[in-house]
Amino acid sequence: MTRDEIDKSLERESSFFLPAEDGKKIFVLVNRAGETPSDKAIVIGHGLTGKPEDYLHMVARDYFNDRGYDVYRLAFYRDETGCRRLHESTLSIHAADLNAVLDHVRGNHKKLYVCGHSLGGLAMVFATPQADAISFWDPSYQPSRRWLLTSTLSENGQYYERTGRYRYTLGLAMIEEIRTFSREAAQEMCRKISAPSQILIAGSSWLSEDPHMLFDDLVCEKEKYEIKGASHCFDTGKTVLELVEKTYQWFERF
Repeated sequence: MTRDEIDKSLERESSFFLPAEDGKKIFVLVNRAGETPSDKAIVIGHGLTGKPEDYLHMVARDYFNDRGYDVYRLAFYRDETGCRRLHESTLSIHAADLNAVLDHVRGNHKKLYVCGHSLGGLAMVFATPQADAISFWDPSYQPSRRWLLTSTLSENGQYYERTGRYRYTLGLAMIEEIRTFSREAAQEMCRKISAPSQILIAGSSWLSEDPHMLFDDLVCEKEKYEIKGASHCFDTGKTVLELVEKTYQWFERF
């Protein structure tokens, strides 16, 4: 990698804020493949507590830029003035933000694709995204089976707290939304998805059942593939490279 190549990558990276329907701002990072907009674009949504700069999304950025795709990475929450925080979010809000970004991006490209990792995958279920094809990256699908057992109401009764890598706060609205999100409700949403949909499963993920349930409930053209040895965030070995390659092969079909 030369300094000229690094400088070129910086020139082709930008960001913008998109107004959300509730008055908040949505932060989006953009990486162009060339000097002008590409015919093909990918929008990527991160998972719970994630961000556009996570390892998985950085690898996807470089891989798809190298193959001629412009890449848009949105933040469902951000530490920026006017952006919402995690405790202000719900899956319905995630879905509305995702669709707002897709509507903004769609007019600049002939082909539009969408990826969602973990809870970002479930946000796609809520969103019913209009795209040429979709790829779910080890998606969450029935979080109520886990969240309601691992979330604790805060002392002031205003938030729920969960502990994973660190303690984080969820709003009451998101927990209540998850509490009522049954398999039947999920199936009804899945029936509305018409874009060809790919489920990529991390072979060593703690989400053992969710991706398979989602695949079973989708009624559109679909495929399922397991990436052996991959963790939920695809950060074991070089498994992330198989993830982006399989995603690329799927998108190139459409």
